[in-house]
Amino acid sequence: MMLKRLQTRSVARLVSATAITVMTATLPAAAFPAGEEWPRWSSPEEAGFSSQSVAAAESIWQSLPDAPIAAFMLVYKGKVLASFGDETFPFWCHSMRKSFLSALYGIHTANGNIDLDMTLDELGIDDIVPLTAAEKQARVIHLLKARSGIYIEAACEAPEMKAARPARGSHPPDTFWYYNNWDFNALGTILRQETGRDIFKEFQKRIGRKIGMQDFQPSHCEYYYESHLSMHPCYTFRMSVRDRARFGQLFLQNGKWGKRQIVPEDWVAESTRAYSRDQTPGRGYAYMWWTYEPEFFQLFLQDTRLHRLRGFSASGYGGQAILIFPDAEMVAVFGVDVPAGGDLDILETAPILETILTGREIIDLELLRAKAKPKRVSAGNTLRLIAKSRNRSEDPSLPTTVDFYLSPAKGLTDDARLIDSAGLKRLAPGKRKVVRVKAEIPDDLPPGTYHLVTVVDGDKTNFDLDRRNNLKVGRKVILD
Repeated sequence: MMLKRLQTRSVARLVSATAITVMTATLPAAAFPAGEEWPRWSSPEEAGFSSQSVAAAESIWQSLPDAPIAAFMLVYKGKVLASFGDETFPFWCHSMRKSFLSALYGIHTANGNIDLDMTLDELGIDDIVPLTAAEKQARVIHLLKARSGIYIEAACEAPEMKAARPARGSHPPDTFWYYNNWDFNALGTILRQETGRDIFKEFQKRIGRKIGMQDFQPSHCEYYYESHLSMHPCYTFRMSVRDRARFGQLFLQNGKWGKRQIVPEDWVAESTRAYSRDQTPGRGYAYMWWTYEPEFFQLFLQDTRLHRLRGFSASGYGGQAILIFPDAEMVAVFGVDVPAGGDLDILETAPILETILTGREIIDLELLRAKAKPKRVSAGNTLRLIAKSRNRSEDPSLPTTVDFYLSPAKGLTDDARLIDSAGLKRLAPGKRKVVRVKAEIPDDLPPGTYHLVTVVDGDKTNFDLDRRNNLKVGRKVILD
């Protein structure tokens, strides 16, 4: 069923899935799907996109030889924007399993059930091929980063993983990154040992039910042993595309679902930040998540406006992917029936996403300057605020706001106080605009030293794919 792709397959293995990160902690999170079913935009135009571009993307999808045994779903601001194929079929997840386990580690680390600093020696972890004394000094945190320094055979290893395995003993723990199934499988053993829980039932209890997964069943999953190689099995998940999208939406929302914090917010940030880089430009590895910088997208996206993307993803063999785009408030999901012969690669699927994204105006608003005067002020008095913004795009921006905060920390933290906002009119391409306001300091704001934090387009009115330049931390303000 699968066509030969001799020229593209080697690249595809390097870029089997993608996604994007940015200032998720500083800007409003997307709305979660509150009902049992995914809410859907009545039309692409309602969401600011184009029916024509979505139809063109579907035509590309239908032209793929593996489309009959695959599915795609794109969620924007908590609603389904596009969906092709069977959303409900429980596709094998392959290496996406690792990101699911990472989420469970975040929950159990916060609960005190797992100590990331414990060594394998302290945990009593070994294998059929006995670990050396040096290897047993690897810590749980090193395994999460795929930096254990343990290079022995493992269950579910692909031939290319075996070929790339370093010589045993060549690198001490936490000194070298290698995409290592031994690390990933041992982490499954550690979680079961330290919590006394089954991975799949625990995922259902801690995450699946709480975020309303519609199709996930622990009975669809299984442990796969290769006992002649290792005592640590793979923990293989099956999950539908619409349930994968819920998991992606959970991480888009910093681990929160409605009013409930499912995965600790700090863990979401920590576990999706790159700790290692590989040979592919812009690609990194976190705690069993892949991360991406703009250089990565320049490899295969034609529209240069999309080269500002950055992020993180769960990915697996054959084209399985959960791509998370915080700036765009999007989650893109691919599912492929590999046992039936399905095998998609990024060079086939990237045009689908690109066609939809470029079907609307892509804006890059930049906050050039932000100031507050005077430096010292008392409650009830006036603070003069000024901000200068620019539209770096080729399209005009939509009218939006500039928001001014006083924050006790150097950043937009939870205890930052919004003191005023100013309207920012439609900006033509390349144009700049200065806004000025006089903000009265609230009487209930405690005395102390604050940072002026200014945000342009904080409510994400514009489809801005690079929000790192939308925020500035200005001079300190001393409140007497």
